[in-house]
Amino acid sequence: MADYDISKAFEIIENELIDSMMRNFKNHRAEEEKEGYNWSQWQSEQLKSLEQYRRTNQKKYGKQFSTLNKKIEEMLKNAMADGNAKQEAEILKAIKKGFNVGKVSPSSTGEFFKVNDRKLDALINATKSDMKKAETAILRMSNDKYRKAIFNAQVYANSGAGTYEKAVDMAVKDMLQAGLNCVEYRNGARHTLSDYADMAIRTANKRAYLYGEGQKRQEWGISLVVVNSRQGGCPDCAQYIGRAFIDDVYSGGSKADGNYPLLSEAIAGGLFHPRCKDSTSTYYEGITSLEPVSNEEIAKMKERETLETKQQNAERQEKRYNRLAQHSLDENNKIKYQNRADDWHKSNMFYEDKLEQFINSADKQKFYKPIYDGDNIETFNRKVNNSNIVINAHKTTAYNNIYISDNVKLKRKHLHIFDKNITKVLEMLNESNSLNKPKILIVSPKEMMTNAIASYRPVENILNINSVYFTNTNLSVLQKDFACPDNPLSTILHELIHWQDAEKYRSKFGEITEFNKYCDYLDNIYLKKVARLYAKGYNVSDISNYAKIKFLNKEFDEVYTEYRVKKYLEG
Repeated sequence: MADYDISKAFEIIENELIDSMMRNFKNHRAEEEKEGYNWSQWQSEQLKSLEQYRRTNQKKYGKQFSTLNKKIEEMLKNAMADGNAKQEAEILKAIKKGFNVGKVSPSSTGEFFKVNDRKLDALINATKSDMKKAETAILRMSNDKYRKAIFNAQVYANSGAGTYEKAVDMAVKDMLQAGLNCVEYRNGARHTLSDYADMAIRTANKRAYLYGEGQKRQEWGISLVVVNSRQGGCPDCAQYIGRAFIDDVYSGGSKADGNYPLLSEAIAGGLFHPRCKDSTSTYYEGITSLEPVSNEEIAKMKERETLETKQQNAERQEKRYNRLAQHSLDENNKIKYQNRADDWHKSNMFYEDKLEQFINSADKQKFYKPIYDGDNIETFNRKVNNSNIVINAHKTTAYNNIYISDNVKLKRKHLHIFDKNITKVLEMLNESNSLNKPKILIVSPKEMMTNAIASYRPVENILNINSVYFTNTNLSVLQKDFACPDNPLSTILHELIHWQDAEKYRSKFGEITEFNKYCDYLDNIYLKKVARLYAKGYNVSDISNYAKIKFLNKEFDEVYTEYRVKKYLEG
């Protein structure tokens, strides 16, 4: 599970807590009497609901929190392993380029490995402990906010607020504006559980990854690193970018390793602060070039950061007023808040367009965040027709979980558009909040090994995209045999419907281990659905040429998937 997914899971929980609270206010509306509402009776009923609300949440979300905390532990261990494996691959590449290194024997560094393992365990325990405190805090705050709203509603009613609806709206306004901001930082700022989780887990994940890299460097007797990621880097950390350091934090280095400053000194100066975009890679003397950032580059970083800050603020405000509009009982308040939400949506889109222009500007795009997420590399094994091919791919900086094969060159603009289309399709399928989204792997035609534009692999939960998807100037020609060929979402939607089918299967039967068994299951289901369409006089040929071919081949899941694509895109 990605750190983003965990943060999103906490956001869903927060929204559910608020939704449940507001449903109780709506459902327990007192009967109107000649003198008005019997607020005492209403208050008594609400307090009973509060107790039930508390017990239900403790039982329901206690289990969810436990599952998420286990995922956090798994994620941090995987991050360390990924850093370790990636670093060995990079060291071996450097050796091929002529870097001389004598591998240190495991026995001489055994204690260091133990120390790093203990550091990882301490990191896991500290992260889980902090998350448990925050989880307890959000349940406690939801109860407190509910109780406060119950009593405040009566106060506002007695003070002349008017209707029941207006009194309740006034009682919950502050809570709906702020959300359940249960975490307080040292500077007094308050944050929601999802905001805190995003920061804390990303930071912990990065540290675990660095532990893995450092452990492998120690094994090879290497301690020099260079701070990188000037593109999209932090203006506050620009002074460290492109400079070499002795890594005395993760790689066991010391001042005796050369005439370089210590990494610990840079970290003490602010490097690797929460949500820091910068990272390190191994510095190979004689091979790695050092390129400190210029004042012009720092100015561009600041420009990008300003745009991002404004866009993120607009996005938060849009969510805030949408929440107020959604939960307000008074119709006039609903209209007022929805108008404010619409205004902030326009502002959000304005700054998003500004950022996109920044990305696409030929003279500026080199200063924007890179297409790759540092040196985050993963190995994929693709099997087609008894052939096996190993694919090394870089994780991208995209919003979705997208990887690009080392054999594929992709423009930043194309990745950005593709990423946004993935998000659109997930929203279309009501799967934006899914916690098991597929890894999306963009491969070369040779690595694809078929003529397919894309294919979803349910056993591995991987969506493969043939790079011809991006190189073909006329996508409609490439999609000519499929439903809605002129729509750029057609192929993506088709494959993500396959993923959605697989998710439904996994939720019912568990993981997919036998591909043929899974296909038989789908064909059995969709044969019946296609048969019903046929009985109603529906012409499969009207869907697409691909649907017609698959119908003749009795691949009914493909037929019905094409039918659903057409329904989604054409209504």
